[in-house]
Amino acid sequence: MSENNYILDITEANFAEQVLTKSYQTPVLVDFWAAWCQPCQMLMPLLKQLAESYQGQFWLAKVNADEAQSLTHQYGVRGLPTLKLFRHSEVVEELVGVQPESAIRAAIDRHLIRESDLLLEQAQTARATGQEERSLELLHRAAEIDPKNHRISLTLAETLLKQGEIAEAEQILTTLPREIREEEPASGLLAQIEFTAFASRAPDIALLKQRLKTNPEDSEARYLLGVQQAFSRDYQGALEQFLDLLKRDPKYGDSAARKALLAVFSILGSDHELVPLYRRQMFRCLH
Repeated sequence: MSENNYILDITEANFAEQVLTKSYQTPVLVDFWAAWCQPCQMLMPLLKQLAESYQGQFWLAKVNADEAQSLTHQYGVRGLPTLKLFRHSEVVEELVGVQPESAIRAAIDRHLIRESDLLLEQAQTARATGQEERSLELLHRAAEIDPKNHRISLTLAETLLKQGEIAEAEQILTTLPREIREEEPASGLLAQIEFTAFASRAPDIALLKQRLKTNPEDSEARYLLGVQQAFSRDYQGALEQFLDLLKRDPKYGDSAARKALLAVFSILGSDHELVPLYRRQMFRCLH
């Protein structure tokens, strides 16, 4: 043990106990260093400062690469300093070279046990057992104590959207950082909100189908029918309408068909079986 309560001096003999076993309880940041390595010496004070400031939320484990060569070979260390973050005995993050404090903090923070995450687990359990109000209460509490935990914000927005609280869900989503909003699942939730808004002002499905039967070139009716089907969670039906509109009238509504296809892809998620099928068809239409 080092002079700092949150820093461990690691050897080949104690690595399994002090790093792998400990990583089941809390993240362990392993610093592969050497006495001759000047960048290692530059990084060390920052690592010690972080270990102290986090007050046991993670362990800092120092491995002298010259004295523990089997560990450096086992974990593929190619240069010094190398930082590897262990969680549940696996390497979950890796940083090579001298790093800014922000990068190291970000890597650690992604794997911390947070009170808000525990509340999220409780909320998901409550929802699974039909306790919707209890689930929502726990999510609101988690968001209040940890507003920067985007997992909480996304789950809260999704829950509110399912309960019809569209304005509150949209407010939460639009305050997320841009890079979060533009990726799944936030982009899919925002697309659902957009379809909901359009559907509330559109004619019903039967009327739209009648309009298309009378005039198959009615682009507005075809677009709104796709919107209504997306709102009703008939996503394959919506994709068919938007793809048909893209073929017939690609410039309608400032490329509305293409944008609507992308919106449905976001709702379904990239792993859904329909997405690659319709994405290929969309690509052929556009090119």
